[in-house]
Amino acid sequence: MRRLPEPRRFRHGRLTVLHDFVPGPLTAIALLVRAGSRFDGANPGIAHMTEHMLFQGTRRLDQLALNRRAGELGGEHDADTGYEDMALHFEVFNEDLGDALGLLAEQCFDSMVPVDRFTKEKRVVIDEIRGRADDPANYLHERAWTHFYGSTLGHPVCGTIASVRRMTPAAIRRFIHRRFHPGNMVLSIVGGTRIDTVRRVLKRVFPSRGPRVPHPASHVRPRGTGMLRLRHGSSPQVHLVRFMTAPLVPRALLAASVAVEVVGADPDARLFQEVRERMGLGYELGLGVEHGRDWAVVVLSASAARADAERLHDAIDRTFTRAADGFTRAELARARKKIRYRFARLADSRMDRAIAHASREAAGHPTLAASQQAMDALATNEVEHAWRSLMRAPTLTAVLSG
Repeated sequence: MRRLPEPRRFRHGRLTVLHDFVPGPLTAIALLVRAGSRFDGANPGIAHMTEHMLFQGTRRLDQLALNRRAGELGGEHDADTGYEDMALHFEVFNEDLGDALGLLAEQCFDSMVPVDRFTKEKRVVIDEIRGRADDPANYLHERAWTHFYGSTLGHPVCGTIASVRRMTPAAIRRFIHRRFHPGNMVLSIVGGTRIDTVRRVLKRVFPSRGPRVPHPASHVRPRGTGMLRLRHGSSPQVHLVRFMTAPLVPRALLAASVAVEVVGADPDARLFQEVRERMGLGYELGLGVEHGRDWAVVVLSASAARADAERLHDAIDRTFTRAADGFTRAELARARKKIRYRFARLADSRMDRAIAHASREAAGHPTLAASQQAMDALATNEVEHAWRSLMRAPTLTAVLSG
């Protein structure tokens, strides 16, 4: 299997830059800002609202002109906000790299937050929040997540209807001023543009100076564990989520990820076979790992008919407990191959690779190349130990019924 290369790392003033040369006519750009929802402070959802406002007009370009210019340059001009960071991304022809980086810089450092556009985007985000609240599975996930993590990480990325209504354009401008500067950013470039060209372009279009990295957010740790029972609406379904605290040590977290693949929700995995095939319970089933700079969690989601709530809970507990007895060679081989497949997909996708490079650098995680190498070296006993550790870790199980 082809190995992912280590990106070349250099500094443009206070800005950290990662360059990964991939021959071809296109270059993917990922600009990551450590301005995710964990930095919202007293304004839950302000990071997400800021993401919206970066596309609503700058000193030079109004909203229509900005988006027309992006359309002239290329594709995938968009942004996403998570718990840790905000990622702006853009894919363009190699020769348009300078104009694309210039536009991203303009969005980050010259956005005006016009009052009329802000009022419109508040309505958009409130509609988004209402749509999520109407989904029982999302309703349960958000409330269980808040119970599990408490403050800092606990509120929804979008905020609440009340918190969004309280926001002002001035608060957005203050958030941008506090978080959006080169020392709090990582720029990842993957594609056919040579590194000397990247350096020249950055000198021309992207600021290099600014304050030092802001004070980090409060430390994240699980707060609410045990069992949480909720009621909402009149759905005939019961929904269940479980959060299991995962290790922060990179190799142990990777071993836990392999174990989750064995136990998980794919058709060949143990949980799917027990819940869906043997017992014929609900349709929704998921098991995966989420992690940030100082937190990691295995997330289970499942649903069934309300009358089958206890059977669903018992099936999950039984599957998890049996997994502590160990895994077969065939199960581990399939799990490793699935993870290798994901690395191979990253090797073929400039944009996904650029975002992955930047997010790992911003979070202080091992590079893709280092993770790929460590995964190949994992021993069976490490994977089995990782699952047993998950079973002993702080855990929250939340159940929602109508």
